[in-house]
Amino acid sequence: MQYGACGLFCGACGAPDCGGCRSDLIDEWVEKCRFRTCAREKGIDLCCSCNECPCTELYAFMNDEWPHHRTIEANLEYIKRHGAEKWLEAQKQEWSCARCGSPINWYQKLCSCGQELKAWDLPG
Repeated sequence: MQYGACGLFCGACGAPDCGGCRSDLIDEWVEKCRFRTCAREKGIDLCCSCNECPCTELYAFMNDEWPHHRTIEANLEYIKRHGAEKWLEAQKQEWSCARCGSPINWYQKLCSCGQELKAWDLPG
């Protein structure tokens, strides 16, 4: 599955050495992710299934310097209303090039087909 417990769509991450938070191929950052660990300990798939959502840590994460983290609140709300499967379909559409259909990343400004993309600027 290409989503994190926190509600991020991992399919738009672009990390070459990671298959997403719920895969067996994860990088060091994901391995240490507090939301991934917490969800596993509570036996839930997503933070929105937790009565404490958004916890203090998730709230801070959603409001840090990284623009893609700001999608979490809306993502979790959408998942609660429509389910993870429908959300994943919508995310795959949103994070694909409108011209060629190739997957795109959060901070990618140009698709391999040459299409300019609306992407966030890296912080800092």
